Amino acid sequence: MMQHVTRFKKMVIFLMAFVMICTTANVSAATTYKRGGRTCRYRSGSYKVYFNSVLTNTPRKPGVMINQNVMIPYKATLVKKGPKMASTYDKASKTLTLSYNETTVKMTANKKKMYVNGQKVKLRTAPLFVNFSGANTLMVPAKAICQAFDLGYKYKKKKKAIYITAPTTTTNSPVAPQAPVGDCGLTAQSFKGMSTSQFIAAMGPVAQADYHRSGVLASVTLAQAILESGWGKSTLAQNANNMFGMKTNLSGNTWAGSAWDGVSSYSIRTGEEYDGKHVTITASFRKYPGVAQSVADHSAYLVNAKNGSTNRYKGLTSTKNYKEQITIIKNGGYATSSTYISQLTSLIQRYHLDQYDR
Repeated sequence: MMQHVTRFKKMVIFLMAFVMICTTANVSAATTYKRGGRTCRYRSGSYKVYFNSVLTNTPRKPGVMINQNVMIPYKATLVKKGPKMASTYDKASKTLTLSYNETTVKMTANKKKMYVNGQKVKLRTAPLFVNFSGANTLMVPAKAICQAFDLGYKYKKKKKAIYITAPTTTTNSPVAPQAPVGDCGLTAQSFKGMSTSQFIAAMGPVAQADYHRSGVLASVTLAQAILESGWGKSTLAQNANNMFGMKTNLSGNTWAGSAWDGVSSYSIRTGEEYDGKHVTITASFRKYPGVAQSVADHSAYLVNAKNGSTNRYKGLTSTKNYKEQITIIKNGGYATSSTYISQLTSLIQRYHLDQYDR
């Protein structure tokens, strides 16, 4: 009798172990990813992703180890949970844009590079799509993302987990009031050590004063400045006080009210999007003595630039709705990015930039 009981126990233990092994194998067998034009079967383990000690991923979509890099599902771990970054994704170009605090990161699936506030950074492992049992999920390199956004990152091999932590906040000195347009006043160099709230506090009054002069909503000006200059920290902003990527050859430089001297310039290689494809070109940009001149010149262009005999952005100042102004700007050919409208709208709503539209 005892022999039968012992055999039964052994059989139960064996079956339990077999089920566990099969379950693990099935999860791995159902997971694939594409690399170098071929489909690869994922055979390594799954990784948990924590943010400030709270689990962010679901069991069905864990982190995975590819090319010795933990890749994480961005939407679950960075947007819906975790630091809750602002994000936009363009299906046509497979480009993901993430914004958090004063940093904006752009990366494209299967491309071993990303742009951090406009600056190119090489990646060891490109973002890629992993198929979890039929569901394609865009995965991004966890460590590279954490470094870009100044987030804490710890990888614990035995626990098969990564731990992401929010950056330590610092207190900076109060920002001086904005000087009038005729003076150099505030320069982009001041933005180096600023937090997002300090940047908005510094730029808000500038954009608001310009709105009263030009009719371009302050929220639109602020959102464009944040997106296009990386919160004033881009190379172009730091070296030329150019907050909007204004080139030297826009519309023949003939519109009324330009605050540019017509001579000062700064050349830099920059990434742009044409027909859904990203290209790198060397372009000449306007250089200003201060941020206020950049804002004034930008608004003068939006209000007065011509397309033939008609205004390029006709009807811009006739509406006080920021979504309508952004749409007019995009449709007038100002931006080449297919996600430009959603990016600006997201920034305005997240940081309540429309508080300066009065």
